[in-house]
Amino acid sequence: MGSTVTTSTNAQSRAASCPDCGGEVRLVDRVMIGEVFGCGGCGSQLEVASTDPPILETLAKVDEDEEDFDR
Repeated sequence: MGSTVTTSTNAQSRAASCPDCGGEVRLVDRVMIGEVFGCGGCGSQLEVASTDPPILETLAKVDEDEEDFDR
């Protein structure tokens, strides 16, 4: 699921909706795919999945037991 993107009258200030709670997440002018933002409303960690338009997705959590360690 992606998020809705809004652009304010100031071209350098953009915001997207959190896909978990719908809260507004402020984005910097130039975001990069993989960049992580936090939602101030629910605390979710959100990852930039697309930059044009900016789309945020909930960051996948990795359980330490499921990680593949090279030993």
